[in-house]
Order: sequence, then structure tokens, then C-alpha cells
Amino acid sequence: MAAIHPPSDRNPRGFTMVELLVVIAIIATLMGLLLPAVQGVRAAARRTQCANGIRQVALGVILYADAHRGRFPSRTHTSEESRYLHWIQQLAPFIESVDAIRMCPDDPLAGLRMNGLPGSGEDYADPQHPDPAKRFTPQTSYVANGYLSFDDSVAGSKGINNLNRVGARSKTVMLFEKFSNPATVASRTLQLAELRSSHFDHTHSPEWFRWYPSRKDRVLRDISAEIQLSRHGEAAHFAYADGHVELVAEQQISEWVETGFDFAKPAL
Repeated sequence: MAAIHPPSDRNPRGFTMVELLVVIAIIATLMGLLLPAVQGVRAAARRTQCANGIRQVALGVILYADAHRGRFPSRTHTSEESRYLHWIQQLAPFIESVDAIRMCPDDPLAGLRMNGLPGSGEDYADPQHPDPAKRFTPQTSYVANGYLSFDDSVAGSKGINNLNRVGARSKTVMLFEKFSNPATVASRTLQLAELRSSHFDHTHSPEWFRWYPSRKDRVLRDISAEIQLSRHGEAAHFAYADGHVELVAEQQISEWVETGFDFAKPAL
């Protein structure tokens, strides 16, 4: 007679506590390695989106100028009535009225600059203000080089108000990324100041190097108060008058300041 064997245990044994902890540790390690890579990919995607946005806005300026005998769209200071009409509003027909491209996805104030403070009743901050002349109009993450005056009233000794007068377009910066103070996100006072600024759409670049060489620190401070130097890692985008875009390192700007190179001045 054949021997009778006890039935085999068909239920596999579960993980021991030690094995479970090892598996969890391995998963945590892999997640720790993967997360920076994912964040890097997302940052690169946002950087590319920002570069594409400022490039399309720059091309819009060029198209506007071509349609107006070289004239740039007007900016603030042109007249009191148009003080809060952003030059980018005038580009709508040339950028197909696409609002998305006017904002950099890494700009912490993108929502504020696009939407203002709806329902606040604040002059030049509320897009629903009862007085149409005091309504907020959407702005942008990008700011015009102050040397390219964008209007006649300040186009005297230092400004250029016509694209046709720019000699070396590929070496002339037309747009910068606008400085964003992170503290503004949580401060109503700073938000109103940001939206109501009389030079919200352009820099004062002709004055940046007035402190050189005695106060190089002041030069850099004035520059960094108006344009973003490190929005994408340690660099930010410059859009040139021929439509191309460069990612310029903060260190490069520091070196230009050290040597007195006025990088915003148009190349004639």
C-alpha cells in the first residue's frame, strides 16, 4: 500500500516584518531618486513654456512695429488717460489674443498680474471697477527694456521709439522677465502697489549704470529690483529685437556689472 503523505501547504507564507521593512526601504529609496528627476523634468517644461511665451510676445512686438512703420506700441507715461493701458494689450491682434503666452508659469505673481483683484473696488486693481477709466487691465510677466521707449514722451536723448532705428537687433534686448517679490503673494498692500506702479510695464534701464563704478552694488540692486535674474534656477530669459530668446545666467549679469557693460543699451 502506498504511503499516505500529509497534504502540502498550498498557502504561501506572508512577508515577515523584517522583509516588509526592507521592501518599504527600497521603495522609499527609489522614490527619493525618482522625485528629483520628475521635478527636474517639470522645471524644464515650465522653463521651455516661459521661453516660448516671451518669444511669441517679442514676435508680436515686431509684427506690431512692422505694421506701424517701425513704431513700438505705447507704454505708460504716454498720457494720464492711458497710464494703466499695458503695451501688451495693443499686441492682441498680433498674438491672436492668446492670454496664456503673456504669463510665465514660474512667475509667482502670474495670477495677480493676469486677474488683478476682482471685486475689490480698488482703482486700477479691480477689473470690474464701476469707472471704466479705472479698471484693471491684464498685465504680463515680461517687461519692456526702458531704452526702447515705446512712446515719444521719453524718447529724447536715451530712448529709441522705432524698431527701424535699432541697428543690431540680435544684440539688443527688447524684453526681460519682470521681477516678482514673493512677499507680494500674501500682502494686500504689496499687491496694490504692484498693480498700481506707474512703471509696471517697463524698466528704467537707462539709469541702471549711473552709479558705476563707485557703487557697483547699487547698480546690481537697481537691476534686480526691476528684472528677474534667477527665475529658472540661476538664470532668466532675455528676448531680443530679432525675436530670439536667450537664457542668461545671473552670474553673467554680475560679471557685466563688474565690468561696466550696459547690457540693456541698444546695439546701434
